[in-house]
Amino acid sequence: MSRILAVDWGTRRVGVAVSDPSGLVARPLPTLNVKSARDARDQVESTARREEAELVLIGLPLNMDDTEGPAAARARSLGAALEAQGLAVRFLDERLTSDDARRWLRERGETRPDSGRVDQVAALLLLQEFLAESDRSGRA
Repeated sequence: MSRILAVDWGTRRVGVAVSDPSGLVARPLPTLNVKSARDARDQVESTARREEAELVLIGLPLNMDDTEGPAAARARSLGAALEAQGLAVRFLDERLTSDDARRWLRERGETRPDSGRVDQVAALLLLQEFLAESDRSGRA
């Protein structure tokens, strides 16, 4: 397996996490503060290349009824822009990851985490879910 970069997309902040080459350990990276979709693409691309990620996993914010709204369209646009730069991209349902991240942080004693920390942990949880599923299915 190779490194995977997980992205929790947002219009102002992008949470990111990366796996180790074995696909066993995920670690959060500093949250990216972005000014535009282009800035997000550039920073995510730069991070993926710096971390030597062979796959960028983008959280897809689906609506609770499984439809895609404007946020999902923006995530798909980011994915298309990264693919145009030669990066492999996959999408993973990220519904409720921010809620899960807040709960995870509270359980660890962080009662008032800032938004950047929540985005960071959301990307981490997204990546951990993907790695666990890949391990169960025997494929990446």
